[in-house]
Amino acid sequence: MRHDLPFRWPGKLQAKLTVASLVLLCNGGAALAAPPLESGVWINHTGKGAVEIRPCATSGPGANRLCGFIVWLKEPNDKKGEPLTDGYNPDPAKRKRTICGLPVLGSLQRVRDGWDNGWVYDPEKGAQFDAAIVAGRERLVLTGYKGVKFFSKSFTWRRAPPDLPRCDRPTEAKATSADVKLAQPQFKVPRPVPAVRPTVQ
Repeated sequence: MRHDLPFRWPGKLQAKLTVASLVLLCNGGAALAAPPLESGVWINHTGKGAVEIRPCATSGPGANRLCGFIVWLKEPNDKKGEPLTDGYNPDPAKRKRTICGLPVLGSLQRVRDGWDNGWVYDPEKGAQFDAAIVAGRERLVLTGYKGVKFFSKSFTWRRAPPDLPRCDRPTEAKATSADVKLAQPQFKVPRPVPAVRPTVQ
């Protein structure tokens, strides 16, 4: 009997092993790749702002926790036309931070029902609270509390439409008719040249 030939599984057994391996890979990959329901952009209970919830980091401990950042504001500017800032923050060094892009949720950890043990920041009051969130497909419930949930308060957010304009991304300026006119190449009209008849000699 030759021993230099590669070992081959029987045909039926090899097919079963291949199918089983694919099932395990697909199931495992789906479990790792599927983001939690809490991920995405949510319009808050006031309807004045939207928060994107995503992992706090791409690697390390932060990759297993959720954070939230303001990405849309119904009124992003103050009366002077300037971007709103974190003016009520108890830390004077942070009062010039713009509200757009501001972190308002952080350090949320996976628990049995949703995410908990994190914090939520309210820029309208400059106050921070303990936080927990749990979401369905279209609704998210944010619970804020101080130490214990006996005196907690909950708010319902709704999932934002996919075409919601974001304030944290630069938008292309719309070209006006004047801009289009300036962008077109400018040609000088040649001066008319009088016709010259040849002279007969």
